[in-house]
Amino acid sequence: MLKRFCVVGLMLATPAFGDEIKRDVIVLSLAASADLASTRYALAQCPSCWEGNVVMSEPAAALAIKSASVVATAWGCDQLRKHGHKRGAKVLRWGVSGLWFGAAAWNINKAR
Repeated sequence: MLKRFCVVGLMLATPAFGDEIKRDVIVLSLAASADLASTRYALAQCPSCWEGNVVMSEPAAALAIKSASVVATAWGCDQLRKHGHKRGAKVLRWGVSGLWFGAAAWNINKAR
């Protein structure tokens, strides 16, 4: 299921489906969602696991913070592009997404 969701999201992130800011939001939202979902999954599956970030331990707070992070990162990417740093915007988008996807992989690994 998660694999299909990611494939659909990456298809929507292609240039044919909109401008750069939309692509930023889609890719970042997929990564943030994977991190949040995998965290909840790991906490449900692993009785000895805990959320390392105290602020993110409450699901509603985690959703709000992660959503704000997506918006702030997408805004940062947009600002970089507006000032002629297209490559920097891509590095920021994929760097943050990579961290969140990496966290999701870590969470799933811990849940097993």
